[in-house]
This record gives sequence, structure tokens and C-alpha cells, in this order.
Amino acid sequence: MARVSERNLQGRPRPTERIIQFGEGNFLRAFIDWKIDRMNEEVGTDFGIVVVRPIEGGTPVSLNESQGIYTTLSRGVDTQGNAVSNIRPIAAIRREISAVHDWEKTKALARNTDFVAIVSNTTEAGITYNSECKQDDTPPTSFPAKITCLLLERYEHCGRENAPGFHFLPCELIDKNGDTLQNTVLQHAANWSLSAEFIHWVQTQNAFYNTLVDRIVPGYPHQEAAQIEAELGYEDPLMVAAELFHFLVIEKRNNQPDLALPLAKKDQGTLIVENANGYKERKVAILNGAHTALCPLALLSGTDTVRQVMENNSAKNFLDQLLLTEIVPYLSLPKQELEAFSATVLRRFANPYIQHRWHDISLNGIAKFHTRNLPRFEKHMQVTGNSPRYMSLSLAAWLAYYTGNFAHKDRYPVRDADDVIALFSQFDEIRKTQGVEAMVQAYLSQPTFWGKDLANDSLIKTVVDGFNFLTKEPFTLDRLSNWSSQ
Repeated sequence: MARVSERNLQGRPRPTERIIQFGEGNFLRAFIDWKIDRMNEEVGTDFGIVVVRPIEGGTPVSLNESQGIYTTLSRGVDTQGNAVSNIRPIAAIRREISAVHDWEKTKALARNTDFVAIVSNTTEAGITYNSECKQDDTPPTSFPAKITCLLLERYEHCGRENAPGFHFLPCELIDKNGDTLQNTVLQHAANWSLSAEFIHWVQTQNAFYNTLVDRIVPGYPHQEAAQIEAELGYEDPLMVAAELFHFLVIEKRNNQPDLALPLAKKDQGTLIVENANGYKERKVAILNGAHTALCPLALLSGTDTVRQVMENNSAKNFLDQLLLTEIVPYLSLPKQELEAFSATVLRRFANPYIQHRWHDISLNGIAKFHTRNLPRFEKHMQVTGNSPRYMSLSLAAWLAYYTGNFAHKDRYPVRDADDVIALFSQFDEIRKTQGVEAMVQAYLSQPTFWGKDLANDSLIKTVVDGFNFLTKEPFTLDRLSNWSSQ
């Protein structure tokens, strides 16, 4: 069977190289590249992508082996509950180069004024300042240092203060990713003693947009690949599966130019707003917060995947009530919009094509609860004067999980830093010597977890009740209906 190539595009044109992309991984290819490809076809734009591998290693197969062509599988459940699978060969990527092995070719991209935008996903750790990076490194280690070099190349070879800048769309999962990238570039420029004129050009002629990205991308469909390739009639080792849902928010402030890439023109899954804070809060609270709230309950019950939980009516009802009574009322966007997003999240959780494992989600679970759930938890207590019943049970479940007080602890070992695990061992010793209430009080008053002392009589009682409910007999998801009815 032949490798996928241009012949599988069925006559669709290849666009002109105009976008530099740092990162070749699954997420970019199933998200931003997929959106650019659809934009080219539906809007009639002409934006081709040159992929730059930012570091050694990464995806083991080069896009050059298939002329930049690969296949996306968008799969999930529609609003009527029907399973949907859409297949799209992507034409937008023209070629791939390596920053490590082709640094001069990479810098040459910056000297070509056809290139107007730079997109990236170099992981959450990618946009960080590394003081060891030097201007004459070939290349510098960090992504922002590489970008600083490319900007300097554009500035010096394309008219200095009159040189056209770039529009940056970073897709890294950090807050204010565009601002952070710009600030890190400026830090390198200062450290390298670059001219004030260059720094002014970076600040005034380039646009760094903050983004919020949301799509679950499982990646290569290993178990189904042979069957899918037989149906397609070609081999594709870079095939990438993603959920149907896709959402991109681009924050364009009043002092920033209109985007060079009209991504939102015919795409309901892309929004351009002046302030993205409400959408970030929505995603973190509803999507991530629901994952974090349900995760320990699923593990205590011995349930492997998110989809399996959504097949349990008691668990679904628990999640419904958690979202409607303890999360949605305390978010800033309109209630109708939040409830619609909640319904979308429930469909995403039930996606039959995605095996999202709770044990993977459990990584650093206590820190996630602090970030994703605690703001709504505290707001509920402030407004109602009562502990949020559903999130309190989740808090108790995390305590049972981390202290190993559940039947499946050998199957789902705790995944966290050693110092965090050690603290929970101390809590369990308190339980054995002083009782559950003393353990819960130590847990809730631990500033390392919460940044403050959460312990009060009401919350201690609710979490104690929850811990006893979860541990006095083997816990199953069906028992969640008992907690809800109390």
C-alpha cells in the first residue's frame, strides 16, 4: 500500500508558504493546521505552512516523507447523540525543516517577507527564559531565544524599522501565552544588548496574540490504524485522531492589528475577542474542573475511562448537579452560554472514540483541584454559607485516593511529587492514631495544597462524612445517587 501524498488531495491546491510553525506534534496538526487548511478551502485564502522542529527528537516520522500530507480523523458525538467520524487529508503543510540541523534554513524563513505569521506549541515549558542561551548559538536551546534570533534576522535584512513584523499565535497551554512569549523575547534582547531600535520594532511592528485552545487529540489511532488505512487505500503513519469539538479564542486588544490569518471568518469554533478571561475561566472550571472533581471517585470505584463513567446514570446525575449548582452559578459568562458549554462537555466525555484514562488525569490531582475547583468551591461557601456538597465529596475522594484508603490502590498508584505523597502518608498516620476528623482537619489546613487554611467546622464535617461514605464499604459509582439524595 502506498504512502499518503498529494495524489490523495483529489485536486485540492497546495498553498504558498506564508506561516512558520514551531512544533510538529499531534495537537498542532489536528488543531491549528486543520483550521488553517479548512480556512484556505472555505475562505479562499492561500496560507501554506513550513514546520520547524524546534528540538532534537519528537515525532519519529518526517512530514517530508509524504509531501507534507497527513490525515485527520475528527470523531465524536453530535447534538443528537449520533457517532460522527470525519476524515480530512491536510494540504496546508508544505515541508518540514529542523531548527537543530537546518538553523541557517530556519533563519532564511525570517528573511522571506512572504511569511507573515508564526504559530507554535512547544509544550507548557516551552515559553520560558533561559539565561544560558546566546545570540550566536546555532541554534539557541529555548524557543523564545530562537524567536528572538528570527526577529533580529527579519529586522536586519528586511528594512530595519520598516521591516514587516510577524503575527504570533502561540498555542501553548499557559496563561497569557502571547504576552509571555513577547516578554521573554524582550528579556533575551536586553540580555544580548540588542539595540533600542530593534526592541522598539519588536514591540510596535509585531503582534503577540494571547490564545485559548481546546480540543482533545488522542493522536495516532494505533488499534484501528490498519482498518482505517485499508478503507482509505493508503498508509499514513502521521494520521491523527481528534474529537469533533474544537475551540480557539484569540485575544485581540484594541492596540493590536487585525489578524493576518482570518481564522474566524467561516469557523464557528474560532472567536476573536478583546478579553479571553471569561472563556479561559469557563474551560478551566467546567471542562477541567469536572474532570478533576470526578477523577478520584472514578478511581475509587475501579473505573478506567471517562466514557465508562458517563455510561453510569448515578455518575452522570452527580456531574449534572455539580455543574449546575456549584460551578456554573459562579462564572462570569451568561448562564445560557455556560449551560450550553456544559452540555457540550458532557457529550465530549461520552465520546465513543476516545479512551481518556482517569489514572492519566490523576497526575498532580491536588494541585489541579486547587487551580480548577477551589475558586468555585470558595465562592459557593461565600455566597451560600454552606460547603458545596458535590465538590466536598470530591475533596474527600482525593484524600482517600492519596492515602490509599480504597480497594484499587495497587491498580492506580498515586502520581505526584514525593513531598506531596509524604504529606498524605502523615495524614494517614494521623487517621490511625487520632481518627478521621483529625486527619481531615490536617488535610484542609495544609497551606502547601491550598495556599491558606480551609478548615472550618462545616467543611470538616462534610469532608469527614464524605470520607466515611467512600471508605466504610467498597465504593461504586452507583452509590453516588445515595450521596446526592442525602
